[in-house]
Amino acid sequence: MRRSALRPERKENGTVGLAGWVFADALLALTIIGLAAGGAVHAGVDAPRAAAAVSTPTAAPVPTPVPTVTVTAPAAAPDPVPSLPAGVAQAPVVLEVLVDGASTDDAIRAAVAGAVGDLAAQNRRAAFVLTFGTAGDPGAGTALARRVNAQLDAAAPGVFAGSAKRDFWRAVNAQSPRPGIVQLELYLLQQ
Repeated sequence: MRRSALRPERKENGTVGLAGWVFADALLALTIIGLAAGGAVHAGVDAPRAAAAVSTPTAAPVPTPVPTVTVTAPAAAPDPVPSLPAGVAQAPVVLEVLVDGASTDDAIRAAVAGAVGDLAAQNRRAAFVLTFGTAGDPGAGTALARRVNAQLDAAAPGVFAGSAKRDFWRAVNAQSPRPGIVQLELYLLQQ
């Protein structure tokens, strides 16, 4: 008689075997984590000192002395702390200056000084300046912005001295249809 007639053949289910290995791996990982966490809890405790502390009778606690604090006023008032600016305004003051390719550095300084004349009269200072040179390509635009930034301190030192200046390109498009216009975004120190 054939063996298959007496008992049907069992096919191994690979999923059940795989689940056993996944369970064993998870148990091993949890054991390692438990051992590591148990070591972290007991780290730094000397076993003999801990055992001695448990086996010896406890004595009455000794009160900790409370320190006394004496406050004395200074003999003279301290020098006043110089006042610092309150911060930088969130909204920029936006100005535009026309700079032709043939403009001299003197013409650029005069144009910038005229554009920031009101700010200089109010003793306003720029914390940082973003300068956008309008041109057909990025290289020419950033070069134009860099050229104007180089003249800002000389044009209006009260406004621009010590401020951070960054050069950017602005593309010629519907909002800025003419090359050679430099847009200055001044972020002023608050008064």
